[in-house]
Amino acid sequence: MALLTYPATPPPVEPQLGSLVAGFLLLVIGLAVLTVRHHRHPLPSSQGTRRALSYAVIYALCSACFVRVISSALLGRERSPWLLALADVIFVTLGLYVWVMALAEGYPISDYGFRRTPAGRVVLTGLMGLGAVVVYAFGPLRVLLSNRAAVTPDTLVFSVLYAGIGSALPDEMIYRGYLMSSLNGRVSRWARVAFPAIVYTVLQSAQYFTVQGLGPAERMFYIFGVVLPLGLWWGLMRELAGGSIWPCLASHFLLELGTTLAGTSPALP
Repeated sequence: MALLTYPATPPPVEPQLGSLVAGFLLLVIGLAVLTVRHHRHPLPSSQGTRRALSYAVIYALCSACFVRVISSALLGRERSPWLLALADVIFVTLGLYVWVMALAEGYPISDYGFRRTPAGRVVLTGLMGLGAVVVYAFGPLRVLLSNRAAVTPDTLVFSVLYAGIGSALPDEMIYRGYLMSSLNGRVSRWARVAFPAIVYTVLQSAQYFTVQGLGPAERMFYIFGVVLPLGLWWGLMRELAGGSIWPCLASHFLLELGTTLAGTSPALP
């Protein structure tokens, strides 16, 4: 999933049962196709890149279906407990998707970027990550810090799950983790940063076209003004962090948490 904000005058959106079923069917069928009779290949290889792209495509299509179902909650239009609970289940499902991916592929978890960040680079990548949070979540964070949003247990759990295992974990593990690692030693550093960012932008854009209430200008802004720059920025952060995705995960989580919590919590006068 990707960063979402609500428009000024959102029209009502009804959940789509067909999209929910389609999302789960795509996920199950996609995992079955990718994992049954899988022959392991070296991660930095053309086969590794193709498999990473396959997992990314399935994840993007499933996410697009799920976003269509819960977009009214993500955009702060509806806060009914049942819809938030359904969204929580979806977020856990997306987290399980990348967990199954890691088990099926059989590579060490460090190959996905879950490794220590060199001490000398912690400050640099940490500041870069905080910079992204400030630039893209300044308004929502100001709303939260000035107590202009009534945070409830439901919206807090929803936002934490979305930011953590519904967005940051699968995005970073697939794009900055698996896909970037598959390019190690095969392309230049800049290509290793740019290619996953472009793939991330193309596949994430599918979500914005499933959300009703966003105009063409808003969609183009999110795609080219938010998703693409962040994809490049987080990819560069992984390079500067010595191959670790922890700084990217932290930045992604904080950014999504701030925007989602401010957007879904009821506004105070």
